[in-house]
Amino acid sequence: MDISAETSTEPPLWSLRRLDEAVGVLALLVIVVSILWGIVSRYIFPQPAAWTYELAILAFSYLVFFGAIAGVRLGTHAAIDVLVGALPERWQDGVRWFNYVLLTVFFVLMTGLFFWQAWTSRNVHTIALDLSRSIAYAPLAIASAGMLVQHLIVERPWRPRTHRIVDSII
Repeated sequence: MDISAETSTEPPLWSLRRLDEAVGVLALLVIVVSILWGIVSRYIFPQPAAWTYELAILAFSYLVFFGAIAGVRLGTHAAIDVLVGALPERWQDGVRWFNYVLLTVFFVLMTGLFFWQAWTSRNVHTIALDLSRSIAYAPLAIASAGMLVQHLIVERPWRPRTHRIVDSII
């Protein structure tokens, strides 16, 4: 059987179900182009572009947080479960429930804190681009909410844990 002939069940990158990955890809492209332009402008033009570093830092935060949504959705985050695997089944269930509740609370707190930070920094502007700092914090709040939603969808401690094999660009 030809493996390349099999069709993937994963939707295309530009679909709404994989919006997190699409934002990550766009952020990576912005980082590369921004840094490249900064290097070119530094060595070719008399006045280097001062905004490239700021844009790259902003895009990097998008890349990290929206990539984290995809990581939660795909189950690709690091897990060292040797100790938990050695515990009796009831204790393993307890650890799974504890992790489920702990991460849910963490994502709720992160969402709230980033929304609060975006709201309080709406009148503070960046130096080079003169953008509102809310542009940096609001997407982080949205990404934290996305991680919460994906966590609630994917991690279900009341079901047996299955290892996922996914086809992703991450």
